[in-house]
Amino acid sequence: MKFNLTRLHLTMEARSLSRLGSLVCLLGLLLVSPASMAGSIKCWVNKDGVRECGYIVPPEYSQQRIEIMNERGIVIDVKEAAKTKEQLAEEERLAKLKQQELRRQAKARLRDTILLNTFTTERDLKISYDDKIAVVMGHIDISNTSSRTLNESLKETQRKAANYERAGEKIPENVLGEIDSLKRQLKDNAEFTARKLGEIKSLNQQYEADLKRFRELKGITPPETAKN
Repeated sequence: MKFNLTRLHLTMEARSLSRLGSLVCLLGLLLVSPASMAGSIKCWVNKDGVRECGYIVPPEYSQQRIEIMNERGIVIDVKEAAKTKEQLAEEERLAKLKQQELRRQAKARLRDTILLNTFTTERDLKISYDDKIAVVMGHIDISNTSSRTLNESLKETQRKAANYERAGEKIPENVLGEIDSLKRQLKDNAEFTARKLGEIKSLNQQYEADLKRFRELKGITPPETAKN
């Protein structure tokens, strides 16, 4: 008797399925299959939660977890279920975090190399930061000097405006324009100085961090710890 079998399907109740039952099912598949039917047996779970096995996985279950068995009923491979959008999004998020951490570590290693190659002693490190802070302080001094000059000019221009008012005259547009310009310049200088003060604060913080790391790399005990 010749079989023209293109698809073989076996359904068993999930809660009554045992390993012995699975083996019997698989043996049945093999016995009724013609020798010409090549391919491994595949098992999946249908929409009712029932385990099914066959040579062809129905399209509606092709994205689910599929177990592939050999002729002895042993699982030889597993095709995991397709991932959901949420799972893919979480994997992407974790991958980005991993890349960020790798970049952070690479940056830290580069910073260590620069510290060791640039500075020989703690004093060298301090001199470097002192020089950087001195440059920023120079910019602040220039800005403050400019602001003092601008303030004097503003006071003088405001006196002119007050004289016009006392004389019952309209303040000329050019005087009002000059007052506005001077105020804007003073505001810009104040913002510039605030930014530079922020830079000094950052430099001090960076110095402390670099000093700590430099000591770690060199195996130097901080003075306070050494005293204790």
